[in-house]
Amino acid sequence: MHDYLRSTITLFAQPIRLARSITPETLRADILAGLTVGLVLLPQSLAFAILGGLPPVVGLYSALTATIVGALWGSSSHLNSGPTNTAALITLSVIAPFATVGSAEFVTAASLVAVMAGIIRLIMGIAQLGMLINFVSDAVAVGFTAGAGILILSNQIGPILRIDIPPGAGLLTTLTETASKINQIHWPSLTIGIATIGLILLSPRLTRKIPAVLISIVVVSPIVWLLNLKAQGVRVMGPVPPGLPPLADLPVWDFELIGHLANGALAIAIIGLVEAVAIARAIAGYTGQRIDSNQEFVGQGLANIVSGIFSGMPCSSSFNRSALAYQSGGKTALTAVISGITVFLATTVIGPFLAEVPRAALAGALAVTAWSMVDQRNIARIWRGSRGEAVIMFTTLALTLTLPLQFAIL
Repeated sequence: MHDYLRSTITLFAQPIRLARSITPETLRADILAGLTVGLVLLPQSLAFAILGGLPPVVGLYSALTATIVGALWGSSSHLNSGPTNTAALITLSVIAPFATVGSAEFVTAASLVAVMAGIIRLIMGIAQLGMLINFVSDAVAVGFTAGAGILILSNQIGPILRIDIPPGAGLLTTLTETASKINQIHWPSLTIGIATIGLILLSPRLTRKIPAVLISIVVVSPIVWLLNLKAQGVRVMGPVPPGLPPLADLPVWDFELIGHLANGALAIAIIGLVEAVAIARAIAGYTGQRIDSNQEFVGQGLANIVSGIFSGMPCSSSFNRSALAYQSGGKTALTAVISGITVFLATTVIGPFLAEVPRAALAGALAVTAWSMVDQRNIARIWRGSRGEAVIMFTTLALTLTLPLQFAIL
């Protein structure tokens, strides 16, 4: 019992160990890497909030809170927590049946789900259940990720074409709605979406020092403003409120709502942990760092709890931001802390610019990210391997595309 209490206390002392590991050399490297990652986190947090049916500012709140807390109490030196495409998509799937998408009730429910999922993760970490991640089949993870990528890609059709598709619509509904409204395509929005995708694909061939998503947003947005395409119907982000995240008015005594959201919170908690630990271990394969799954559970739990309390959304860890932290030379988890601070500073300085970012451009960026989730190499590897694993993978993929996501995960 004494050893268990000591190990539990150790889980919450992670920020102290992080502070002791910082040197002038690592501090300089972490600041530069954190600024770079923050410039990617900023547009992604806006886009992922929209993907989840939430106001863009909710993504910014989560980028500031969850990213910093997840880094301070996590295990990995490079893992970057915050809004992600998968967490956003599941959030929309979970809450849409009980609240109107985009309404105040919907936003509050999203914060409540974040707290619920965070508590589940935190309890699992304190109970030292990190070993359970080892029992999640690689085939399940690959199948689910590919299915989520296809769903996210289909969800960008509406914003890019600027046609109205019901929020949270499944793949079949999206395709049929698009076919029935094909004559309503808004060509300026479509042009913006295609241009954004083209820039993201072309940018790495020109330079890898500046994130492709950032380049595309910086190039496309001023053009939309200069040509006054808003007057032609192009939809933009709109004003982004500056300042610190406000406390959420969580309906903690609404037990009926909590009961409705419980399955979804469990699904978000589980898939988020699988994502976070898998990403942390993948990057640790390059750095040689030892990843403590229990510590990561605690970090992800606290990150979601704080995100929900401060009007944010459910969060997980991003592979592309985490990989960028490593590739940019980050040495410690302070890199993610700096990235969260960068988002806050950026919104206070370039808030008017963010208001002019076209939604079709963010949808184009999300479409590229979504397609990258369909990991063709891993799919081919599993297909060539065990036939049983291949069946599991494609079954998971099919369920993800046809069932509500929380049930497909479970």
